Amino acid sequence: LYERVYEEVLAVPVIKGDKTEGEKFAGAMKTMSVEAYIKGSSRAVQAATSHELGQGFAKMFEIAFEDEAGVKQIPFQNSWGMTTRSIGIMIMVHGDA
Repeated sequence: LYERVYEEVLAVPVIKGDKTEGEKFAGAMKTMSVEAYIKGSSRAVQAATSHELGQGFAKMFEIAFEDEAGVKQIPFQNSWGMTTRSIGIMIMVHGDA
């Protein structure tokens, strides 16, 4: 979804991929992101991320729910983020000097 928003709405090309073990969100099982290239600085900027958190945070913060059978379950969680940074990225890509 992030890739489509950036490319189809903001007209900003991005590269999507998975973060390495060293780059992923602390405590996450997996972190995925889209990155945009900023020509003026010759650098990439992390444009948006999503994290598969598994059950670790739910266990740590004692988050639970009852399923249809009334049995207490620990949820699997995720975290998604696309912020106003998107506007800045769009300006850096399409703005002039």
